[in-house]
Amino acid sequence: MDKHYIPPVYGERKFNCPSCQAFAHQEWSEIIEDPDDNELVTLSYVLRNASRPSKMFESSSNGFRSDNHVALSLCFQCDQYSLWKYGKLVYPLAITAPLPNPDMPDDIKKLYEEARQVWNISPMASTAILRLALEMLLPQIGSTKGNINNMIGELVKKGLPKQVEKALDSLRVIGNEAVHPGTINLKDNEKMALAMFKMLNFVVDQMITQIKEINEIYDLLPEDKLKGIEERNNKILKGE
Repeated sequence: MDKHYIPPVYGERKFNCPSCQAFAHQEWSEIIEDPDDNELVTLSYVLRNASRPSKMFESSSNGFRSDNHVALSLCFQCDQYSLWKYGKLVYPLAITAPLPNPDMPDDIKKLYEEARQVWNISPMASTAILRLALEMLLPQIGSTKGNINNMIGELVKKGLPKQVEKALDSLRVIGNEAVHPGTINLKDNEKMALAMFKMLNFVVDQMITQIKEINEIYDLLPEDKLKGIEERNNKILKGE
């Protein structure tokens, strides 16, 4: 998983390009009125002439209007343009949600990828799928199967780190809103829906990846040292 993945955001200077996926600087241009006849240039004309300087474009570092006719962002890594209309990415139709943590269990990763596929079309649908992924993940990180809220509570009793608890409850509450709409309007809060992907990756990183890495390092210790640690722990458990 790329922890530094930044999805394309309208008007931002840097993000992961929807064409090449590289984190790169973006140069922005807005379409303005044709100074000769005071009419907006047509979309086909813009695409034919976007590769060379033109008085039809007005570049700016910030302040791009979301109600303009169309805007372009140029990736400095691959030299490809992305097309934005009314502040929304319309080309290329790329998957902009973060990639899954490589250590994510296969059944959870399958749901995660399904959620990524529909993210650009329906953030609410992807959030509902991620809620199911959470429900399936919890038994794999130490809880018994049951109600999501109860499963999280069970992990808390076992000493779940507070930050992981917050991530799990965030996933639970936001996911429930996608299935049973309540006080959070996900249609108007795409950032919150997108955070579901990051939260699930965070949980996998904390509960699977980091534990695996620690165990790999621990297994490198000499056998006599491992035996000494085991003997120390046995004495502590016996109260000696």
